[in-house]
Amino acid sequence: MRDIILSSGVNSLDKLIFSLLFAGAFFMTRTENGTLVHKQMPATRRKILKLLKENGQLTADELAKLLGISSVAVRRHLTKLESDNLVAYDEVQRGMGRPSFVYRLGEAADSYFPRRYEELATDVLETITELYGSDAIDAIFRMRSQQLIQNYRSQITGRTLNERLDQLTRLREADGYMSTWEPGEDDTFILKEANCPIINVAEGCYSACDYDHVMLENLLDAKVERKSHLINGDGACVYKVKPKNK
Repeated sequence: MRDIILSSGVNSLDKLIFSLLFAGAFFMTRTENGTLVHKQMPATRRKILKLLKENGQLTADELAKLLGISSVAVRRHLTKLESDNLVAYDEVQRGMGRPSFVYRLGEAADSYFPRRYEELATDVLETITELYGSDAIDAIFRMRSQQLIQNYRSQITGRTLNERLDQLTRLREADGYMSTWEPGEDDTFILKEANCPIINVAEGCYSACDYDHVMLENLLDAKVERKSHLINGDGACVYKVKPKNK
């Protein structure tokens, strides 16, 4: 089994491990970001989400009774939750008369409730290391780097280095890296990433950062030198980027 994992080909076990580690880690980051936003939510709206989570579907009148407030007040909260894609509704015909609006959780509500993907990713990494050794972990992060390069490649089409930097930072920003760049001295550029969505995983597997570095050089077609590192306690991962011929 160890030989299978360390082989250059991508097999089903590799894909399974990759999915557990990195889909989980990225979703965990989104959950944390979502939770920070939802902590600012009024208590009544938080209660509405909790009730819908527990009951599946409820009408405004049913929610009002459970909350001890008026249906009009509930509908105001539901309107706001619906605009944030936290709540959705279906029209349901119940006997004669006008259909009822039955409310349920929307797609964005999933981020409101706790997930433990990051803990799962860390546990899986530790187990793989125990079973198959550190080379297996290195192979997984190499696969991740290759997949990111493949995903980003078609969207990085700039002919100049600053154009490619602009495109890359937009993609990394969307993935949660808080990525920015600015001109440096002597035809160089400074790339800064103030957040790492998988930092808790990367702290135990330094090769994750090494392959991220390789990915940046590959996509930018440039020399990339890391000047500071979040894992070392710095405020951001900062890179000095310069053309290959410099």
